[in-house]
Amino acid sequence: MKRLHISALLLLAAVTGCSHRVPTATVELIDTSLSITPHAEAAALNAVKGQISSLGRGDALILIPITGDAENDTGGHILRIQAPTTREPYDADLQRFRENARKQFSNWVATVRAEPNRTDILGALDAARQELSALPQGNIRRLVVVSDFIEDDGTYLFTSDRSLVSPTRARVLAARLRAEHRFTLPGVTLCLGRLESSDFAPLSVTRKNTIQTFWAAYFTERGQSPEIHFDGAGMLEDAGRECAASK
Repeated sequence: MKRLHISALLLLAAVTGCSHRVPTATVELIDTSLSITPHAEAAALNAVKGQISSLGRGDALILIPITGDAENDTGGHILRIQAPTTREPYDADLQRFRENARKQFSNWVATVRAEPNRTDILGALDAARQELSALPQGNIRRLVVVSDFIEDDGTYLFTSDRSLVSPTRARVLAARLRAEHRFTLPGVTLCLGRLESSDFAPLSVTRKNTIQTFWAAYFTERGQSPEIHFDGAGMLEDAGRECAASK
């Protein structure tokens, strides 16, 4: 009798634990500009496809492409996917959801590939911030950005802009743009991954470091600056672990 009582308690604890699972809402910015190598882009998109198959009940995945003109281009290219919360026998609801989500993702990929050379990361981040602010505050919220982090929006070109000739000037520019964009991410876990790029590889070490300095300053939250992971596609394959390590 005692053993049956313990078993019942364990089963109740397991059921209760599942019912109180906190959903995770992840907003991902994917750089599909022409500077990203085809291999890196394919690896990143395949990793996202794997994420869709592992979404738990109530989890949400919001995909935003990094385009050349985020203010005009991004709105119609945001893909919002959310897993069901009510369970059906044999998880039939999840199977239907994943099948439909994979089709939606394939259609999304077809619309965002072959973007122009310009890369408006700052504008895409503004769109991400709006998406994050609309999510339930009780959810675990994450922002994942995979890119070469070379801003090229028609105003700033990070490969040659004089505002990034030194770390000091890069920090000044980051502080000014962060204030202009009113960029802040309270309660959001941030994860950054680099994608192989034909524009980034030839840059001098000094220029690469100042670009890194800019983003470290731009993303600083409560005195903490996230690192850019070297393997962006690999990071996407295990975004939960990587983002937790970067928090």
